[in-house]
Amino acid sequence: MPEWDGRGLPPVAQARVDRFAASGLKTSLLSVPGAVGAEAVGFTPVGEVMGCVVQQVGWTSLSQWAADQVRQMADMLRQGYATALDRLTQEANALGADGVLGIRFTITSLDGVAQELVALGTAVRAETTQRPRRLFTTDLPGQDVGKLMQAGWVPVRVAVGVAARGEFDYNMRYQTNSWAGNTEVDAPTKVVNEVRAAARAEFARAIRDCGADGGIVSDLRLRTWPVQELAVVGIASVTGTAIARFHEGRAAPTSALKILPLNRS
Repeated sequence: MPEWDGRGLPPVAQARVDRFAASGLKTSLLSVPGAVGAEAVGFTPVGEVMGCVVQQVGWTSLSQWAADQVRQMADMLRQGYATALDRLTQEANALGADGVLGIRFTITSLDGVAQELVALGTAVRAETTQRPRRLFTTDLPGQDVGKLMQAGWVPVRVAVGVAARGEFDYNMRYQTNSWAGNTEVDAPTKVVNEVRAAARAEFARAIRDCGADGGIVSDLRLRTWPVQELAVVGIASVTGTAIARFHEGRAAPTSALKILPLNRS
């Protein structure tokens, strides 16, 4: 296997694309309803695609706890999503796809020090005379994409918002000990509210930056942990799909039957 400098497709991914091209094999991660929904609006699967990245994560000691390192954690996760999506789209482009449906993200701890972020989806091609001008990505399943397009909207790209916050509070040790009883813990409450709001705000900016008209939130993840009972750190991510309107009106033109006729003629 040739050496890889981190640019373009990894050699194993390029080998997978070459096998697809040589064999004509088309694989899909779509469910049966997802495949039928995609086909209803003119998309057929051309192959499953993947992008992944492994990153070193974390710090645990109080002496290392600082605002800039919290920001670095957010930057690392943000870069992880971007890198995985970029490699997924490169593989989809190599397959001659017009879009990627049903993208899902998984984050796996490898050894407590490093984590792997994987983006996995199904590349599709438009079997219509008018094809998309650029490759689109979405984490929506095929049946939802079909409903979306019949309602006059198209997916643009996966949008991601990431934020991290840390809060230092001496009262944490008193609010979390066995004598505290049932009481609100101030620092974690502040962190989880602020970090979710910041992640949603970044998600909204990602939608505006790509010129979309709206967005559909698919997943919101939150992870928090204490630092020696004196501080709490939280990191949140929001993922979804930016969408754009292509048809004005109550419904997009469609020949689909709204009733099921019972006569045999």
